[in-house]
Amino acid sequence: TRGWCGGGIYFATSAAATRTKAIGPDSHKGYLLEARVDVGRVKYMSKTCDRGLTARKVASQGYDSVSFDPGDGQEYVVYSGSRILSVRHIHM
Repeated sequence: TRGWCGGGIYFATSAAATRTKAIGPDSHKGYLLEARVDVGRVKYMSKTCDRGLTARKVASQGYDSVSFDPGDGQEYVVYSGSRILSVRHIHM
């Protein structure tokens, strides 16, 4: 899918922050994952980011990930699952 920063894997910085970020019609019905992510070199973007970003575009600019704040808290976006070091389920 396409998000604010293109088709990437999006992360909030805390469990509480996901309450305002997961806002789709089926949100808040699943479970929370806690992930350790290697964001590498981060490109900081404006609140509207760039919907056309791809892994190739980010890498061509010398970055591994993108961070932006759409108005409800900082988010980090990676474009490869290999940047996710570990994941665990958080019981709600």
